[in-house]
Amino acid sequence: MIPLISDDATLASYCQRIAKSTLLAVDTEFIRQSTLYPKLGLIQLYDGEHLALVDPLTITQWQPLIDIFANVNTVKLLHSCNEDIEAFATIGITNITPLFDSQLACQLLGWGNSIGFANLVERISGQLVDKSETRADWLARPLADKQLNYAANDVLFLYPLYQTLKQELNEQQLSLLLQEGEQLMLRKEQKLAPEFKYLEIKNSWLLTPRELAVLRELVSWRYQYAQQKDLALGLVLKDAQLFELAKRRPSTVESLFNIPDLPAREVRRHGQTVIQLIEQAKALPPEDCPQRFYHQDQFIGYKQQVAAITAIIKQAAEQQQIPAEFMSVKRQLHEFVNWCWRVSDQQRLALPVPEYFQGWRRQYLLPFLTLPDHVTVNAK
Repeated sequence: MIPLISDDATLASYCQRIAKSTLLAVDTEFIRQSTLYPKLGLIQLYDGEHLALVDPLTITQWQPLIDIFANVNTVKLLHSCNEDIEAFATIGITNITPLFDSQLACQLLGWGNSIGFANLVERISGQLVDKSETRADWLARPLADKQLNYAANDVLFLYPLYQTLKQELNEQQLSLLLQEGEQLMLRKEQKLAPEFKYLEIKNSWLLTPRELAVLRELVSWRYQYAQQKDLALGLVLKDAQLFELAKRRPSTVESLFNIPDLPAREVRRHGQTVIQLIEQAKALPPEDCPQRFYHQDQFIGYKQQVAAITAIIKQAAEQQQIPAEFMSVKRQLHEFVNWCWRVSDQQRLALPVPEYFQGWRRQYLLPFLTLPDHVTVNAK
């Protein structure tokens, strides 16, 4: 049986033992079925000699582990780390550096855009990883021996992959990977304010200004409600339902029952609030409604603009010999388009600078992107 670290003193002692380690394999187990934020159930740590399974349900003093994760002399090795980063943030770990993501390393090497952990282990070592406990309840106690062994294997198998991946990466690739680790941490701090969350709704650019005003109010309310209740956004109202509400703009609670796939229980729970928000948006003067696009004289159209930027990204990636999928993902592309054309010049000042103009991407993309006249990027 693998013991759990379940008290502050034992965790502090473990962190002291690994304080001078140069590499730490890290993984988490969490539950995120109905909540906005992941619920940490287990933390796995392995420095090549000392294995630890940490129980986050009983630990109260995280500073020793916070210090380990911020130690620039210890590389933190994770695989597909986005949700792990979110999970760590719930216990106050917001600085993980240097961060080496083995999935991103594979992407840089051309081994696949989202290679799974088990496939990577098999590719490099020929070993098979047991994934039978993937859907286990990691918040239940006590954890079964099978669960603990499964969790331990994730870091025991992960640790030896580092040297192979590091040897395969050239100097530029390794530098980009570590810089991307920094960007992943920064990204978690640069979230849209609730009043701009409507920009993230699929196809919202198709709506009229009045419809966008309704969508803006509903999406902002949903996000704040989900935060207060720690509920997954889709359990409040789904994106498609919000989009349909914005198009139809119903004026009574009874008319909400005509919205496709909108459960009656949600109408009863949120109906009055939804109608009130819709009425508020309807009453706004036209100048206070979001526009589909600003500076339309310089805008060639949403789909055309996305296609043009996609081509530019591909050109820049080929010239720098960086996989285009590593250079840019859809979220970053749409973030850039929204920033340039879907907000006013005044609103743009309140938005995070697009990732195209941050970190390592800036030097590679700025020479290729032709910015519209109304947009300026401060020199760094």
